[in-house]
Amino acid sequence: MISQHETTLDELHPHAIVWDLDGTLVESAPDLATALNALLNENGRHGHHVGKVRPMIGGGVGKLIERGFEASGVTLSQKRIDALVPRFMTLYTAVATRRTHLVPHAREVLQHFYDSGIRQGLCTNKPREVTLQILHALDIAGFFGTVVGGDSTPEKKPHPLPLQTCLSELQVEPANAVLVGDTSADVGAAHAAGVPVILVPDGYTGVPAVSLGADYVVGSLADVPASFRPQPPMLRTA
Repeated sequence: MISQHETTLDELHPHAIVWDLDGTLVESAPDLATALNALLNENGRHGHHVGKVRPMIGGGVGKLIERGFEASGVTLSQKRIDALVPRFMTLYTAVATRRTHLVPHAREVLQHFYDSGIRQGLCTNKPREVTLQILHALDIAGFFGTVVGGDSTPEKKPHPLPLQTCLSELQVEPANAVLVGDTSADVGAAHAAGVPVILVPDGYTGVPAVSLGADYVVGSLADVPASFRPQPPMLRTA
């Protein structure tokens, strides 16, 4: 574990953990690349190897389309990006669970906190409907008390609103939560919401996680349960 501040993870005792999805809990790049490349090909552009697509992920569908076309030599207007989003979603929904899989230790980590009575939420920039499709296909939907997608609020991460909405639905204050993610969007949302943020090292950043300004970077997802001592929320009494 690498701490970016004087505070240590041992001093964190959250009542809830909010997770990012892509690059944090699931490896979805192969299916995202398939959909993106199909969209590019339909528009007369060449596709990209999945390794090139990985760092394009994060920021929502529009950003992925923008980055994909830019890497193929075309700069799109926002109007054109918006017009392509529905077609991308049609292409992606058809393949979203074809090769997407959990990252190592994801199920065990989610199960650990679930068994400990810790509230867990999901806050992703991926649209909610396809997010639920993936969660159910991977049999992890039951771990989350709420799922906030990129179209659940008017803003996407790094804006704090999606994270704040997730915490509100979990009925947990920002000071009693922690966000686990993999990109600068997670860092930005967490810091703006006043929530400590932990990054995993092998996500969709394209740059070292330690360079993104997180409060902490763990060695792997498997390190998260042993890194701090969460506290189950106290039961409310009448």
